[in-house]
Amino acid sequence: MSEKMNVRNIEIILEFLAFLSSSAQGLFGEPHEYGPLRCVDAIRRFIDLIFKLDVPLDEKFIQELKELRSWIDRDMHLLMYDREKFREFVNNLIKTLAEIALRYLT
Repeated sequence: MSEKMNVRNIEIILEFLAFLSSSAQGLFGEPHEYGPLRCVDAIRRFIDLIFKLDVPLDEKFIQELKELRSWIDRDMHLLMYDREKFREFVNNLIKTLAEIALRYLT
């Protein structure tokens, strides 16, 4: 791995860690409902991190991550106007991730 690529990967990882730590700090002053939103955003950003680091993965799995990312983008802001629909979205997200895990890990 080239030095330039290594520095870029370190930058990508540190950016994600900075997001997580600043999110944790922000939760002290934010309404408690923002916690789940921050977690969903962390999932979205983690998927981005996988693509930015060009992690070698099965093409079908990559496609599932892209679809998951699009779904999160579409529905993550439900909390702002319909808390119950956001809760349903989070529950469906958990179910979908479990189904993906079963497909690839069993």
